[in-house]
Amino acid sequence: MHHVVLVPGFFGFGRLGELRYFLGVRESLERAFRRASLDVVVHEVETLPTASIRHRAARVLEAITRIARLDDGPIHLVGHSTGGLDARVAIAPTASLPAITDFRDYGRIRSLVTVACPHHGTPLAAFFGGAAGKPALRLTAMTAMELLRHGRAPINAALKLGQQLARLDRMLGLERTVADQLYDQLLSDFDDERRETLIEFLRAISTDQSLVFQLTPAGCDLLNACTADPAGVRYGCVVTRARAPRAWNVVRHAHDVYAQYLHGLYSALYVISSRSLHADLPEPSQAQREALEKGYGKIPRRGDNDGVVPTLSQLWGPVIHTAKADHLDVIGNYGQEIGDVITADWLPSNSGFDHGCFELLWSKVAEFITKS
Repeated sequence: MHHVVLVPGFFGFGRLGELRYFLGVRESLERAFRRASLDVVVHEVETLPTASIRHRAARVLEAITRIARLDDGPIHLVGHSTGGLDARVAIAPTASLPAITDFRDYGRIRSLVTVACPHHGTPLAAFFGGAAGKPALRLTAMTAMELLRHGRAPINAALKLGQQLARLDRMLGLERTVADQLYDQLLSDFDDERRETLIEFLRAISTDQSLVFQLTPAGCDLLNACTADPAGVRYGCVVTRARAPRAWNVVRHAHDVYAQYLHGLYSALYVISSRSLHADLPEPSQAQREALEKGYGKIPRRGDNDGVVPTLSQLWGPVIHTAKADHLDVIGNYGQEIGDVITADWLPSNSGFDHGCFELLWSKVAEFITKS
């Protein structure tokens, strides 16, 4: 029995209400393993949303320890975004982690796949990690937490407003917006359990924002220098490059106020993420160059990115797959249809990523894993 461990990235969570971090990834991997006539169990790790990589990695190591007790099957890790760094540190024998378990059976870990991971940092972290960035994040989380704790009247009023907006969206034919997805999967049934889950999530953000600095190019440079990769683990990476924002895309979303706002946000994130210095990014190996040229037609430029992470910062080991996608497309947030569930495109980059691209990406990951 193969065990695949999915590790979420920045602001990562397993599930908030019916809202999932990895949307459709588990199901796609299971389909790929069935086609290969192999048994698999896919696990999703719940880490700390903005805590230091050291503490996030400890959560990953604890999850691996629990999984290793189930049977003697091989263990494979898949980390999206910062989750890739968490996984790297978690399985490094030289790492000193505040884990409550003692894991020694590193031979069970066969592969680690990183997806859109900032191995060499991202300019976004430097931008938001300034003097005002971390305090603003902490204050926002604390304010929201106190509102959830003591502001039942305004929360109830907001929920009723959300219900009316959801109805209005459906009347206007806007049934797959981010607002609708948040309302349907998190807020429509906002009972005490969901309230407490969200409060705990916000408390974790308000308590520790160390991750912001650690994702700067300088922080990742230190991590790379101090983290030894264990022998016997096969590494691979999925790299992403999104379409650069264009004024025409605003016109394309003229009928959807939510998409207009999110495209503006994507445009700002893309511009900031394009400001990598040459020294921050690695020179691709010959094999990586060939894979990038095959996937993109040419080597990505220094400024190319997925709206969050520079494409060249994502290189770590062989390139398994090159995706024309933004940072959230690859974990299912591209506006896919899953039965009656409303899903939205959280970063409308217009990169052309669709269900076929999603299935291809995760089948490539599964293929790499099964050969490890």
